Amino acid sequence: MNLELCIATMSTKPGLPGYSQEWVDKASDPSLSIRLVCNSPENNLGVVGSYQGMYEESKADVLCYLHDDVSCYEKDWDQRVLAEFEDSTVGVVGFGGALSHGDPDLYKKPYQLNQLARRGYLSNVDDAEVHGERFTEATDVAVLDGFSLCVRRDLLDACGGWHPSDWPPHHLYDYVLCAMAHRLGYRVRVLGVRCHHHGGRTATSKPY
Repeated sequence: MNLELCIATMSTKPGLPGYSQEWVDKASDPSLSIRLVCNSPENNLGVVGSYQGMYEESKADVLCYLHDDVSCYEKDWDQRVLAEFEDSTVGVVGFGGALSHGDPDLYKKPYQLNQLARRGYLSNVDDAEVHGERFTEATDVAVLDGFSLCVRRDLLDACGGWHPSDWPPHHLYDYVLCAMAHRLGYRVRVLGVRCHHHGGRTATSKPY
C-alpha cells in the first residue's frame, strides 16, 4: 500500500508551498510522492475542485490531503498513517477529529447555533488544549477536521470522487466525506500525529 501527499495552494512562489516540505522531509520514504495544485485568483478550482483533480490524476492507495499551512513535527508520520489503513474497514484518517457532533438535545429545545458544534475534539497540535484534548494515540471518531484528510482510494471510488458541483466548496467538505464514510460502512479515525495547523489565514480572515 502506498501514500501520496495531495496539497492545494494559492501560493505562486517556486517550490513546495507553506510547510509542505516538512512532510516530505519527515516521512520514512524519501521518495514520497507529492501532488500539487497551484490555484490563482484568476483560475481557482477551490479546495474541493482541486481535491477532485488530484484524485483523478493519482494512482495512490491512500491520498493524504493536507492544507499548505500545516507543520509536521513527527518523523515517520507516514508509517503511522499507513498502519491505520492495514485495517480494510478504515476509510479516512486525520490528525484532528471529534468523538461526536451536535448537542444531544438538538431539536428537543429552542435552536442555538452552538448546538451544531463538534464535541470531544482530539488532536496533537501545538494548542490542542485550546480546541479540546491533547491526544497521541488513535481512535474512531465521528468527524475529522479538513486540515488533514488521508483517504482510502476505494472510499473515494465508492463516493464517485469529491463532487465539486455538489459538495460544499470550502467549509464542511470534511463533514460530508466523513458522513459518506460512515454511510458506506467505513471507519473514521483520528491519529495523534505531532503537527500544527496554523490556520485562519485565509478563510477566517476579515476580507474573506
